[in-house]
Amino acid sequence: MLSIIISSYQNHFFEQISENISQTIGDKIEYEIVKIWNPGKMGICKAYNSGAAQSKYDNLLFLHEDVLFTECNWGEKLLQILTLPNCGVVGVAGGDYYSYVPGSWWNSGHKFLHFIQTDNNGQQFLNNRCHFPENATGIPVKSLDGVFLACTRKVYNTVKFNENITGFHGYDLIFSLEASKKYTNFVTDQILINHFSAGSISKEWLNNILKVRSIIGILPNQKIDIKVETENFYKLIALLKNFKYPRLESFKIIIKYLNPKIFGIKNTLKIINRTKHLL
Repeated sequence: MLSIIISSYQNHFFEQISENISQTIGDKIEYEIVKIWNPGKMGICKAYNSGAAQSKYDNLLFLHEDVLFTECNWGEKLLQILTLPNCGVVGVAGGDYYSYVPGSWWNSGHKFLHFIQTDNNGQQFLNNRCHFPENATGIPVKSLDGVFLACTRKVYNTVKFNENITGFHGYDLIFSLEASKKYTNFVTDQILINHFSAGSISKEWLNNILKVRSIIGILPNQKIDIKVETENFYKLIALLKNFKYPRLESFKIIIKYLNPKIFGIKNTLKIINRTKHLL
């Protein structure tokens, strides 16, 4: 039994995915679709929490409306994955490293994806940037992309969506990272979806990523990847400039995360030199 929760603002997409689910989920799966009509009325965290409160089943799937399932009987596969020992949140894209420097899940060398992406020109390609071990149902990760987030109600009740994260960015990151502190999250290749829009990086995205980092803190028992941390710091500097953050605010952010214990003295000096263009 599965409750599928969708924050919707485009009726044609919602009608399309509703019909697609009925055709592909599998005859043995009892399910409901909980639609939260949300044309910018509330952040997605609030919308998803509202949908979960209205749902009736003990397995939950938080799903974007601009997707289609490409294979049948995915519902039974999902419910089986959710029975894995200490299973947290299950998705189709995510990462096994959360950086000290504020960033998202798609860190170089640490990202795992399995879905079809359709671009604005209608061109399709398979995003499959990982090797799934034979007979494995998923790869353990820390964080997940919000296009597809599934969990049991027990896991959901432990973490819920943090409504301090407003808008439509960062909700997936904080939800999955909070779950990863107590459970094991997975990216699976057992379920294939076609996603009809690509994500975007905006000032709102960066604001929420910074907010998530301040709430989550540092994940324990994670070996620092210096290459990723350095790349993310340079990206952070560029974004602060591109989105025209005030200079004083930018330097406060840079100083907060410029930690020689993380980067080492040599890299720290390089980063300091790189920040000169913010002056």
